[in-house]
Amino acid sequence: MSLHLTSRQSDILEFIRARVARDGQSPTLEEIGRAMGLPHVSAVLKHVRSLEAKGRLAIEPNRARGKPLFSESRIERSLRVSRWLFRLRPDYLVRVVGDSMRDEGILDQDLVGVHATPVARHGQVVAARVGGDRFTIKRLYWQGEVIRLLPNSPGYQPIDPDPTEDFAIEGLFAGLLRGG
Repeated sequence: MSLHLTSRQSDILEFIRARVARDGQSPTLEEIGRAMGLPHVSAVLKHVRSLEAKGRLAIEPNRARGKPLFSESRIERSLRVSRWLFRLRPDYLVRVVGDSMRDEGILDQDLVGVHATPVARHGQVVAARVGGDRFTIKRLYWQGEVIRLLPNSPGYQPIDPDPTEDFAIEGLFAGLLRGG
């Protein structure tokens, strides 16, 4: 399979990215189809699966499109930081509670920059929402239908998202600030 995107796949990927940036969540297959002039969801799904196979996005079947966890009441403070401090452009910072990613260099009370996107690949460190209201930073293990969130410190168990509960990749680890 070629990793090159067709013109249609590029258009679909750009539409998904724009909707995530605007709405904070990915569009439905039906919404993609309407925007791209594709009347059949099966045609949209074929393109989306091709994008997944080419490593450009992650499909989470039968997952609810939940609202973001963030609200004004949870904002600790606002900071202005140089985006050059991060590998990816962070959209927000979250304070780490715990040391399950200590061996990854992510410590309790660090501020982790998160690049908001529902798109992630196997092996990336992600920010994920589990069970509707828990937020965690873990390494994504994703092989076929198996999704696990792996800690990187002794004594911690992987998180296996329950298929009946809300689960979403909220973003990618972009870097961190220590002592914030």
